[in-house]
Amino acid sequence: MTLHARLASLLLACLFAAPAAAIDLSRKPAAGSADALLSADAAFKLVSVIHRRDAILVNWQIEPGYYLYRQRIAVEAVDAGVTLAAPILPTGIAQHDEHFGDVEIYKSAVELRLPLAAGAPVPTQLRLRWQGCAEAGVCYPPVTRVVAVSPAS
Repeated sequence: MTLHARLASLLLACLFAAPAAAIDLSRKPAAGSADALLSADAAFKLVSVIHRRDAILVNWQIEPGYYLYRQRIAVEAVDAGVTLAAPILPTGIAQHDEHFGDVEIYKSAVELRLPLAAGAPVPTQLRLRWQGCAEAGVCYPPVTRVVAVSPAS
């Protein structure tokens, strides 16, 4: 093998070995970091949609490192002719957002309450919309889901 061929082989070996040595496969990304993002469904788990006597309760579980925007949660009945009262949401945590301005957010969990008037028709399905972000600075597009309303057990 000539000197040039040996040097070329050595150079190629170094080029391919260096990136592999720089990667630490044992490192686990921090929760909510940009390289370990959960899907929107995993970050903002829709836990239940339950009809109680005088309300429908919608519950989300929010993973650590993520938050939902209060102002970006919406609900409507899918059933024709069913009108819903305005949803009731708890006060959120005040935050200034570079895209949305002054907002309220929820961390860990949130419950939306839809009051039902006595004798009013109860929807069988709801169209829910929500939007949230990872604390790593990545925001998700709005999520829309049509869900069945379950009777309380």
